[in-house]
Amino acid sequence: MVLRSIILRNFRNYKEELFTFHERFNLICGDNAQGKTNLLEAIHLLSTFRPFKQIRIEELIRFGQSQGRIKGEIESDSGLNDVHINLTKGGKTVRLNGKVIYSLSKVVGKFNVVTFLPSDLELIKGTPQNRRKYVDTMICTFSPQHLTDLRSYFRVLSQRNALLAKRDKVDWGSLEIWDEKMAELGAKIIGRRINSIRRLQPEIREVYKRLSGIDTEIKFHYRSAYKLGKNIDELLKNELSSRITQDKRRGHTTVGPHRDLIEFRIDGKDAAEFASQGEAKTLALALKSSEIELTRKLLGRTPVLLLDDIIGELDEKRRKFLFGLLEGFTGQVFVTATSANEIHYKKDKKVFHIKAGRARPISINEKIKM
Repeated sequence: MVLRSIILRNFRNYKEELFTFHERFNLICGDNAQGKTNLLEAIHLLSTFRPFKQIRIEELIRFGQSQGRIKGEIESDSGLNDVHINLTKGGKTVRLNGKVIYSLSKVVGKFNVVTFLPSDLELIKGTPQNRRKYVDTMICTFSPQHLTDLRSYFRVLSQRNALLAKRDKVDWGSLEIWDEKMAELGAKIIGRRINSIRRLQPEIREVYKRLSGIDTEIKFHYRSAYKLGKNIDELLKNELSSRITQDKRRGHTTVGPHRDLIEFRIDGKDAAEFASQGEAKTLALALKSSEIELTRKLLGRTPVLLLDDIIGELDEKRRKFLFGLLEGFTGQVFVTATSANEIHYKKDKKVFHIKAGRARPISINEKIKM
């Protein structure tokens, strides 16, 4: 995949701007709060049809405007694709090669992107919900059906919780029906999560060893409140039944993939609680590097990399690893930094200077006035 160009109209702090990109390396420079991250978010939205994080679409529209637009040309295995996203206060409309996409689950994973964001460093020590979301998002790029199953699961969960909220007026017959559906969908979700984690595990351990110089035992682990086995659907259904009294008392469902834990362990200890900042950063780099490799293996193509002001978060050793990764990377890369001097990339590249939502390409030898 290669993003050839992008046009932004009333997106974030951009009024109207056209970018044409280098097929390998694009460096986006400028002071803070000028629009560097906004450009990466537009690329992410154009490629994955979703922003970096869950926000209201209207927040992406330039202040004082009623709508915004993103249009880009993406070259993929299927040829040159025209992607057009219209943003309004009522939501977004996606057109792919001139056709409106009514179900995004049908196009999720068509274009592949891996992000390195400052917030990604919190995947290790952050909340279980963030780790579940990260793994689910990654799986959706490999298996679009996962998104459909997730949406269906949470609809069923909502219906079950609505019944439980009635407490003494629970319709037990209806509850049993929802339990069966939850178990069916939940088993699919859990199975894909476990398989993905198992695929990532060896690569994470190897990269961590290279970065730290220590042969540490690293485990990427999936944990449920009950013992998992071959028939996950039956196990989950039995667990739901056994917790009826507890769930009724609390008014919500206390077991299922929405409550399962995804953990990193370093020498047997939970990294979320015991990892140092250095260990957490090393694990985060190992995780992202492994995601790139898994994308290559499962899809047979190289994703686009988006790195947003990540260099300042790393020490010299981890920077050296990251730059080594970028030098050997065969796909397209977008990196933001406050100064071009922060990025030690020796190969051919294109550099943009962003100021107040305006951009100008500069030659690699031109001195940047910050």
